[in-house]
Amino acid sequence: MIKLSGKVALVTGGSVGTRLARAFLEAGCKVALVYRNPARGNELDKEFASYSGAFLPLQADLSNFKDAKSAVNSVRSKFGRIDFLLNSLGGWIGGKKLHEHTTSELQKMFSIDVVPTFNVMSQVLPVMAEGKFGRVVNFISLQVFGNGAGNSIYAASKSAVLALSKAAAEEYKNSGISVYTIAPSTIDTENNRKAMPKADTSKWVKIEEIVDATLFLCAAGDSLNGTILKFPGKL
Repeated sequence: MIKLSGKVALVTGGSVGTRLARAFLEAGCKVALVYRNPARGNELDKEFASYSGAFLPLQADLSNFKDAKSAVNSVRSKFGRIDFLLNSLGGWIGGKKLHEHTTSELQKMFSIDVVPTFNVMSQVLPVMAEGKFGRVVNFISLQVFGNGAGNSIYAASKSAVLALSKAAAEEYKNSGISVYTIAPSTIDTENNRKAMPKADTSKWVKIEEIVDATLFLCAAGDSLNGTILKFPGKL
């Protein structure tokens, strides 16, 4: 099992983020988990009660720059550093042809994926650079590399996250920071099962695979900087 004792991880996202938080706590990290819906607060307090000294839940809307800055400052104040940013936040708007989408839907898609990613990275990267070490793992989608049919604005949004990641990998490589992206197809989560009740879930990507890959990347050396891991599932 990978051990990351003494490190600090900032995690974003829902189902995947919660699983990542638990895995990194079990690996010896201190973990801050940012969640958007205030209703999740009590659930997280109960779920992570045994890690109270090492776990920091933070309610924030990362699409708001001030919220992102406040969240990062809270993590630094509590734990003194940030070694890992595990950015699994995101959402989906799709199922239509490009011309059937509205500009407001495109803007909303970018506000879900791109703006929060930019905001949190812009605050975390200087902290990592100061400590001369960091690992950033951003989640995109396999749709970025596919034909994008039925997912035009979603693929565009995730492509922008990939562009941010690739640029950051180059800009901060001399500061001991590596930036990675994980590109899964459909992940087997409770929400996805509810949204697609007739789908063959045996072909979906398991969260455990995503978690194991993220742990591996965070424990890896600088030579993997810029790596993109694709998880097509059983297509």
